[in-house]
Amino acid sequence: MTRNHVTQAHTLICGAGIAGVAAAYHLAVRHNVDDVLLVDERAPLSLTSDKSTECYRNWWPDAPMIGLMNRSIDIMEELAAESGNLFRMNRRGYLYLTGDPERIPAFERAARRPSQMGAGELRVHRSEASRPRTADGDQNYAVYTPSPPEGYRDLPDGADLLLGPEVVQQHFPYLPNTVKAALHVRRAGWFSAQQLGMYLLEQARACGVELRRARVTGVDVRQGRVQAVHLDDGGIVTTRNFVNAAGPFARPVAQMLGVDLPVYTELHLKVAFRDPLGVVPRHAPLLIWSDPQHLPWSDEERTFLQEDPQTRFLLEAMPPGAHT
Repeated sequence: MTRNHVTQAHTLICGAGIAGVAAAYHLAVRHNVDDVLLVDERAPLSLTSDKSTECYRNWWPDAPMIGLMNRSIDIMEELAAESGNLFRMNRRGYLYLTGDPERIPAFERAARRPSQMGAGELRVHRSEASRPRTADGDQNYAVYTPSPPEGYRDLPDGADLLLGPEVVQQHFPYLPNTVKAALHVRRAGWFSAQQLGMYLLEQARACGVELRRARVTGVDVRQGRVQAVHLDDGGIVTTRNFVNAAGPFARPVAQMLGVDLPVYTELHLKVAFRDPLGVVPRHAPLLIWSDPQHLPWSDEERTFLQEDPQTRFLLEAMPPGAHT
């Protein structure tokens, strides 16, 4: 390309990961915006990891997030329907578990909050002996509907709260009887982010979105408005609309516009292991242990870990949230 070659675009999107591709799709396909340019120095979706859990849920403790996720899941279900569920969206759900009987009242209170803010009905399931009775003596209880391993259609939303080990094991017999309560969040599951991203990209390019392999090196801003974007291939793109979808590089890209975006990376640990005994069924929901726990080290291991300040923390209680 000729040095300082100038082109135009209605909208320039910096970053062709899942966020940038989704932005391009919605602008071009759903809102009929012409002349959208997607810029990334890497191949599309290179930093869209398939090593994450790739999960989604609408069960959050605040109304704005619940509203955002309900809308997002509506859109994903539309995309699944029109693509023949190319990205294998399922509704197996999230299953929050506790083994501490004293935590059950707080567990139930926490479950009622999202339900009251629009996440869906909360259905409580108790053991037969503890079910409340109606005035005529009949026992009053909710009916639990299991989640299928695949698919997302015609399934309940909200959540099912299972109280008591016998109720939990009735529906999840592979869990130990030390589990005292389980909350099965139903408008939740996972899908292939890579497959979803490729579908969105194909649809966007069919509607005229251009993909350019280059790195954004600078942004011209005058009186608070974007004027042009400089690329490392020598090109200059004049545009009034700039989308920062740079993922882990969102902060340095924002600094090109004179904005300090407080984005930071957070280290998560994922462990893959063989399960030859089939302890965890392949159709299980996402299992989340909601109690703190200590890892069962041997005396020799404890001594070894205690000696090194960098490993000593492994002897402390792990916070809630370990999931499978």
